[in-house]
Amino acid sequence: MDQHEQPAETPGLTSERLDTLLRALAAEPRRMIYTYLTEHDSASLAELTDVVIGWTKARGRATDACNWDDTRTSLHHRHLSVLDDAGIVSYDADQQTATLVSLPPSATEILATIIDLDGGTDRGD
Repeated sequence: MDQHEQPAETPGLTSERLDTLLRALAAEPRRMIYTYLTEHDSASLAELTDVVIGWTKARGRATDACNWDDTRTSLHHRHLSVLDDAGIVSYDADQQTATLVSLPPSATEILATIIDLDGGTDRGD
């Protein structure tokens, strides 16, 4: 491709939507949440907190970020909101449950590639 050519958009995925997906999965906890939900469809905030802490520790990153209450607050107020705004999950803040949203195949393929490049979150489970 010539340096002046614009990349072709994937059918059903605009460049703006791609940017949104990439921004949404830029943070490791959000990639962990997405990975977990692809396997379980939905989960409670408490369950996702346990997952993020467990997978973070499995990656050898047991730091202050592994504090359960701080992690739960971060997921509730920041990470799940970003995923919800991006249309990747539906987060019910009142019920504190997240459910994976059905995405077009092109978006799912992009997200799967991101997760693969991230090492499948190296969950250690």
